[in-house]
Amino acid sequence: MRWTFRIPRFFASTVEAGPAPSLAILDGKPGVVPNVWKLPAQTVALIGRPAVWFGFDIRTVRIPLGFTSIPPLRLVWEQDVGGHLFVLVTDDDPANVALFEGGPVNPNGTGALVPFCYPEDHFAQRGIVDFDPVTILPPHGLSRTFFADLVRFTQRDYDGDQRYLAVEMPFLRIGRDSNSYAIGLLLACGIDERSIPKPVKEMRFEWVGYPGARDPVHRANFGAYLGAPKDLGDGVLEVAYHNADGSVRIVAIGGKPGAMVRLPDGTEYSLDALGRLILSPDDAQRHGLPSNMTAPPDQIRDRRHFPNDPNPSGAEITLVIDGRSVPLAPGTEYRGTIVARNDALSLATLRTESGSNVVLPLVELGVELRDPKRVDALLRVGNELTVGLHGDRRPKLIAHGAAGVDDTLAWHEFHAPPWRNVFFTSALGVAAVALVALLFLRRR
Repeated sequence: MRWTFRIPRFFASTVEAGPAPSLAILDGKPGVVPNVWKLPAQTVALIGRPAVWFGFDIRTVRIPLGFTSIPPLRLVWEQDVGGHLFVLVTDDDPANVALFEGGPVNPNGTGALVPFCYPEDHFAQRGIVDFDPVTILPPHGLSRTFFADLVRFTQRDYDGDQRYLAVEMPFLRIGRDSNSYAIGLLLACGIDERSIPKPVKEMRFEWVGYPGARDPVHRANFGAYLGAPKDLGDGVLEVAYHNADGSVRIVAIGGKPGAMVRLPDGTEYSLDALGRLILSPDDAQRHGLPSNMTAPPDQIRDRRHFPNDPNPSGAEITLVIDGRSVPLAPGTEYRGTIVARNDALSLATLRTESGSNVVLPLVELGVELRDPKRVDALLRVGNELTVGLHGDRRPKLIAHGAAGVDDTLAWHEFHAPPWRNVFFTSALGVAAVALVALLFLRRR
């Protein structure tokens, strides 16, 4: 009796599967495919599908039993491991849809994280989908047309200076994947991470979800940076985000959720449920905004575009020190007390011992310091902190005084230490054990 077990593909990935070619995009133009999702015109949507899965396809032979037989049996079992997020955008003619997604520059999955074009329409028609497209509404204050155009512009200004890492595990393996790209793209367009809707009617379950979504590409990789805020009174801040050439990208206004704010020209606007209002450059200019303009910081001015040696941890984030946009550069640190915080815009102000005001972006610090909850807990008014980056780009966040005691007793999100530290610590440990053993043997 002979049994046959046929496993045609134990492990598969849509990085290399599909009837149409998958292409890296280095000119900033999105891939275009038929709108099989039936999205309306001028829509920005987020969608997920399986990226990596494994499966078994086991078949037995027909077994004769005298005048009868046992027919062949087949067992097919598949399981998704991790998902892939990407953004869809339609223009005035919704017949086609533009794809905004990330992938590896090299076919073997190595190299830089770059804009990509997978055959997403074929995957959707074959049912390789986790959930239906989720519409991303424009930030409060922006039109659908401006928001869709901003997504297109943002991809065109991406620098490709990120190392691709397939199935990036949040805060464990350092590197960013396609989900980092999709979420980073939306955040760079003024979307607040809290307003990204959760998918409904999920059709497939991913074991590790969407790796990299918690570790988005920084806005600096899209040529965008934080400008100097202006206090409009009553807890309201106004701040411009700039493009790489120093022009205004958007102007953000943040205060109490649902409140009415009066702009410097007397115009009144309502804030959304998160306390935010986002204005396009033209709308802001009509109201005499922004109040402050800042020149591009060094990491924006010196950006590398699609280098052969992409950075494994991304560009430095932007701080604002006494009205100047500067990078949070390796080897620097700032010690002081948090004197103000605006939750709507996720900004906190640290006053240093020398009297300088350092504006800190909470979301980006949470990513770069690899523990968003800890950053949120520590960057509270009255806490004394030291913020910086080590020379090898490892994060530094030290709490002093009572905040330091609380921080020591609090749970910190685990992330893998640098391999260099593991190697040297292990070497020192082995050397110490060997020394103790040697002393013990000599005494005997």
